[in-house]
Amino acid sequence: MGIQADGKLRINLVLGHQLPFPPREGGGVNNLLWMLARQFSKCGHKVSVCSPSASLLAEDAIDSFGIRHIRCAGSGLKKGRWRDNLSGIPYARRVWNRLPNADVTSFHAPFSFLLRHKAGIGVTTHTIHRTPKWIVKLYGRMDRIYAGSRATVAEAISIAPELRPRLKAVHNCIECVEMNGVGVREPSRDCSFIYVGRFVPDKGLASLIGGSINALKSGCRLTVTTIGPQSDDDGADSSFFQSMLTLVRDAGAADKIIFRRPIKDRDELFGAIDQHDIFCLPSLSGETFSVAALEAMARAKPLLTSDYGPMPEMVTEGVNGFIARAGDRDAWTDAISLVCNRRESLPEMGWQSYLKARNEFSVERIAEEYIADFRELIAKRA
Repeated sequence: MGIQADGKLRINLVLGHQLPFPPREGGGVNNLLWMLARQFSKCGHKVSVCSPSASLLAEDAIDSFGIRHIRCAGSGLKKGRWRDNLSGIPYARRVWNRLPNADVTSFHAPFSFLLRHKAGIGVTTHTIHRTPKWIVKLYGRMDRIYAGSRATVAEAISIAPELRPRLKAVHNCIECVEMNGVGVREPSRDCSFIYVGRFVPDKGLASLIGGSINALKSGCRLTVTTIGPQSDDDGADSSFFQSMLTLVRDAGAADKIIFRRPIKDRDELFGAIDQHDIFCLPSLSGETFSVAALEAMARAKPLLTSDYGPMPEMVTEGVNGFIARAGDRDAWTDAISLVCNRRESLPEMGWQSYLKARNEFSVERIAEEYIADFRELIAKRA
């Protein structure tokens, strides 16, 4: 095996069995891979993507970006992690039959430890997209295991120390459009907070909502908007949503804390983010490096995050955001109050957030990191 004479790589990207690709709506992993696939192709590499089939999408086609799409029947998202993973096995068999030869095959699906055995697909990599569990040990024969943050690598090593030589942190990325500097905030309006994501306990929403209620009672002028799934059918937790709804109503804060259903149109969603002062990420677990928060940074929004795992890698305290103790309602009360007291500095902090996204997490920079590591892996295998 060796790199082609022109120095360009043949790259396979293998997605999971649940969602069509390119992404039609939400799905942080799919949107991340769509950015990377286009950037790899833009740099002249030959990119093939295996993903689930969908209506109106050809089973084998090359798009306007030069990316080849190979689509096999998937199974859709199932309730329960194990049930969902097992339902992807038929899709994995179909991928095996159609996976083209390549220099590197980058897997973003749970069954990569099986598909790595296919001949001709080059060096193989697996990417951890959720909090590592014991199953990470199954990927020990991959040439590389990527994680979207240093904290996620550390968690994986704590589970399987023998994987240390194969693990590598490459941050998730974002596309940054050109912006012209600090905006202006109207001093008269309430300080506005926004959260985008599923309504589940491990996202830390109890501390965000409870802390906001406390801050309102102490006299802070603020609004909070959550946007995302609210029911079991959409992957959220219906009973938890109802408990938070009751908490807000009992506190008389229904006009200040607003729960919105998912916005599937990305331009509309970005418009909603633009209308708020600060983006919140109060997670307790389950994050590797939030694409939603990166999108907010690219929109020049400062962050208010928990101190769980990867989040502090996004935030320089007091420069482009603030950090509060995960799951601690009092700590979130204090942090929310601090943001309200510093509302005049939020546009400048948002500009620093944009600069951090552009300089550290841009798709151009992260794609270069991947390509450099792919070349190193290929050289080692040769």
